[in-house]
Amino acid sequence: MDQAAGEAGPLMCEGRDLPDAVIDAALRHPIKAVRSALARNLYVDPARLAPLATDPSGLVRAWLADGPRSRPRWVRPLPDDILVTLLTAQDGGEDGRLTAGEIIEVLESSRQIPLSFRHSLADREHPELRIRAHLELGVAHPGTAGGAARRSRPRSP
Repeated sequence: MDQAAGEAGPLMCEGRDLPDAVIDAALRHPIKAVRSALARNLYVDPARLAPLATDPSGLVRAWLADGPRSRPRWVRPLPDDILVTLLTAQDGGEDGRLTAGEIIEVLESSRQIPLSFRHSLADREHPELRIRAHLELGVAHPGTAGGAARRSRPRSP
């Protein structure tokens, strides 16, 4: 993808299935509009977009967190490693356009966080994720008395 292509790069990366070579080139492309368009592509396997979770541009991260531009009924969830990266980021990117908190807000409203991930938050290593489990689900960490009590109860189907 040539930088001189102008708007063609972003248009090519969004809204269609792409060959692996094009995805690889778009992931490394110097123009953030190309990487942002790839982050919004409904047809690319979300696991392939993992490098965008640590993109230097907060705008690219936000587009990844927001998901596809068209809102289908069912949105493919982001893989756990991408969710952990976005939820535990310390900054919003080198461009300073967004904060990490703003990116998390976009992610929260995108429907890309599966319920199974939310339920696993209390068992995650990162303390920020365990705090989120307590705030969102009202669960205690397994190492605490409340967490031990939660573990001893049988799970309802």
